[in-house]
Amino acid sequence: MGHSPIQNDPQFDYQLLDTGDFQKLEQFGPHRFIRPAPQAIWPKSLSPAEWKKAEGEYKYFKGKDTGGEWKFFTQLPKDGWTIPFHNLVFKVQPTGFGHIGIFPEQARNWLWIMDQLKQLNGKEIQVLNIFGYTGASTLAAASAGAHVTHIDASKASVTWAKRNLELSGLGDRPVRWIVDDAMKYMEREHRRGKKYDAIIMDPPSFGRGPKGEVWNIENMLSQFMEACQNILSDSPAFLLFTTHSPGFSALTLENMMRTYFPTHKSGNFETGEMYIPDKSSGLNLPNGFFARWLAATGNEQ
Repeated sequence: MGHSPIQNDPQFDYQLLDTGDFQKLEQFGPHRFIRPAPQAIWPKSLSPAEWKKAEGEYKYFKGKDTGGEWKFFTQLPKDGWTIPFHNLVFKVQPTGFGHIGIFPEQARNWLWIMDQLKQLNGKEIQVLNIFGYTGASTLAAASAGAHVTHIDASKASVTWAKRNLELSGLGDRPVRWIVDDAMKYMEREHRRGKKYDAIIMDPPSFGRGPKGEVWNIENMLSQFMEACQNILSDSPAFLLFTTHSPGFSALTLENMMRTYFPTHKSGNFETGEMYIPDKSSGLNLPNGFFARWLAATGNEQ
């Protein structure tokens, strides 16, 4: 990442308007919100009057950095609204967890997924998107011609992802939707002898499966990587691994991939911080880490 400010994407109807004092001011299409940003330890750039234009604010419960509630200052569309991203369309609306339905810091990864698949010139690729949430990565892969298996433990998230696929005009693309515990699903796929050419992984710090299965990233990541290794094809195309877990870094993710996916000796890694450009200050708001692996082309063994 260079030192020059990164420009906002004109084909994405989202903007990070300002950050500071542990908060972020964001524009999702026509609607503006304030949400916590514990990493924004610098002062705000915009005036209080600009921040007062927000239509809702999410605050953590006192003394906690997870769990909170929204306070809305205007009436928002009951069923949410849509915002475009390149050739895709996402439905967005505030959720009880303080999310809006997409993670904008992943935008460069969505474009990267599309780019990798386009370079494979129509070769049929089986992609597994684990912890797929509302499906932005699934849409990116499906729009570029992949067969995608989307897995999430939340039925509501999978329903939302399906809706995004339809809104994007991709309803006829080959996507399998699975509501299940990620580990159990991968273990079943391994027993069936099923293999995937690419895996997209975005494990949460903590989560629960549909039957109350507990996921804790520190305790379960090794087991998770092993389960991924078991269902990865012998000549994979790419891997994308992201996390928002404090205490992890891009190097941690790369080390896990190097340890569990030995085929990678012949491929290329890219690692770094995920971030969102702040329009007002020119700063970039850090928001998690990524590690990407790409198979070497024939001429660069």
